Amino acid sequence: MPANTDLADVNEIYTAYVLNDNQFPTGSESQYERKLGMLNEKQGGQQIGRAIVMAEKFLKWANNNGYSGVQSVYWTARPGFSFKAVTGTDVDQKKNPTDVLVKFTTGGYLGLSAKSTSGKGDIGFKNPGVGTVEKDLGIELSKFNKDAVDEIVKAFKLPSAASARKSAIRKAKAIQMQTDKMGSSILNKCRDEMYKKLNSLDNKKAMEYILKGWIDADESLFPPYVKVTGKGTKAPYTADVEDPLNNPKMKAIMTSAIGFEKVGNDSIGVKAGAKKILKMRFKYESEKLASSLKMSGDPW
Repeated sequence: MPANTDLADVNEIYTAYVLNDNQFPTGSESQYERKLGMLNEKQGGQQIGRAIVMAEKFLKWANNNGYSGVQSVYWTARPGFSFKAVTGTDVDQKKNPTDVLVKFTTGGYLGLSAKSTSGKGDIGFKNPGVGTVEKDLGIELSKFNKDAVDEIVKAFKLPSAASARKSAIRKAKAIQMQTDKMGSSILNKCRDEMYKKLNSLDNKKAMEYILKGWIDADESLFPPYVKVTGKGTKAPYTADVEDPLNNPKMKAIMTSAIGFEKVGNDSIGVKAGAKKILKMRFKYESEKLASSLKMSGDPW
């Protein structure tokens, strides 16, 4: 099975290819061929089909918003790419999700954050690391997982290395039942700790945290970008363009009180007034207590 990054790379590069007048941007062709080779015919066709519509919708949005004349196109994930070398400005790629950068003759630089899905609804927001969340909110979360890992390594005589521990847990179903239960408890503890902190913030700080930490909606962000989501499992494919600074969820955040709700065992729902914005979820990369603790921003 191809990794999600393989699917995404094919989609991003082909979107850039179409925007670049059906020419591969510098350093992307070999990556495209390699990644496409990891997909089956159906998967490749879907990513290409969505990419064509995504490029069309992006250009239409750009032309309607003061941009015209494609001058240069860049795939930002290629090895060696530098925003500073291209634009003259340092860009924190953890905060700016631009996958394809386009320089227009009129309007300058505009980024495209590419999303590709077989579904029709919303797809995920950004996925900040647990360490980033700890730093932004001034809380400790990783300790819960570390303490639990230390406990099971000692109690069940498991390897300290995560990969070996994962293999050992999966071979011992009785132990796995217990680590699953403990892991779910850790996710719950992390959720509750974050929920407590979020509810201590005043509305302005809560709004700023959601905008900058989860939606990347910051007027000072350079280059400006739009989120373009390609959808569908077969032709005709569709695509939506969303400006992170001008959309219904953004308007609700700016005009309504921010609220937080516990959702399930491991998630926090974010509301602006009565409008659901997103769900912040704690999860393990794969095996509980034997893989990294992660977060995802999901539709709610």
